[in-house]
Order: sequence, then structure tokens, then C-alpha cells
Amino acid sequence: MDWKWTITAVLPVITLVLGAWLNQRSDEHREEAALRREERLRQLEREHARLDRRESFELTHLEEVYAALRKANTAALKFRVVRTSGGDVDAPGRELNEANRELSSLTRLVLDDDIREKVQQAQIDAGAMAIDPATHADAPSTGVQAQHSLGEAQEAIAKRLREIYGPRPLRP
Repeated sequence: MDWKWTITAVLPVITLVLGAWLNQRSDEHREEAALRREERLRQLEREHARLDRRESFELTHLEEVYAALRKANTAALKFRVVRTSGGDVDAPGRELNEANRELSSLTRLVLDDDIREKVQQAQIDAGAMAIDPATHADAPSTGVQAQHSLGEAQEAIAKRLREIYGPRPLRP
């Protein structure tokens, strides 16, 4: 009868200890899963904040570059009109050079490589107009090329701005 007493006395203790141990392991597993979820959430939030900052920077900068392109386009048009009419190109040339310098300083921070290349090409073409007016006096295609390049760069920026501001697909 001693063995019956041992079983009836020890079995509940073993069951109680085993249950407590399994409960503790289950709690640890749940805590680890919760910590992993929280860490993943924090990582997603950091990534989202980083993307928001990048997008905000890109929007602000593209708007500045677009305004500089508009200024350069206007200056190039004035320069071209004055040059073809035989007027004094000093003032329009200075205005074009100033617009080109502004564009040059802004171009380096354009994030999109394709847009940056188009803006740089527009800057080169616009700068070629004002280098030496006598050289380009009989080459009106230089002015046309500059305005074409400026327009292409503006269109590329406008397209990117529409992409950023446009509707976003829902994430699954």
C-alpha cells in the first residue's frame, strides 16, 4: 500500500510542477513572439519615417530645381531673342549665367539619376548659349537645343512630382 500512497501523493506534485513549467515556457514563448512583433513594427516605422523624410526632401528639392529650370528657360529665351534681334546681350547673358549657376548648385542633389542627367544636359546647353554670343550668333539651333533640353528636364521633374503626389496603390 505504500506505493499507492506514493502515487497519490507524488503524482499531483509532479503534475503541478510540470504544469507550472509548461505554463512558464508558454509565457516565455508568447513574450518572445510579442518582442519580435514589436521590433518588426519599430523597424517598419523607422523605414516609413525614413521614406517620408526622403520623399519630403525630394519633393522640396525637385520643386526648387523646377523653379530654377523655369528661370533658366526664361533667361535663355530672353537671351535668344536679344541675340537674334542684334541687341546687347550683356544683361540677358548675365541673367542666363546666374540662372545656370543656380541650376548647377541644385542639380547635384537631385536623387533620380535620369532626372539629374537631363537637368545637367539642360544646364550645359543653356550655358553654351551664353559662353560667347559671337560664336553662336549664326547658330540659332544652340538656343533651340537649350530650350528643348530645359523643357525635357522640366517634363521629367513634372512626371516625378506627379508620381510622388499621385494616388498610391494600397499595400497588402
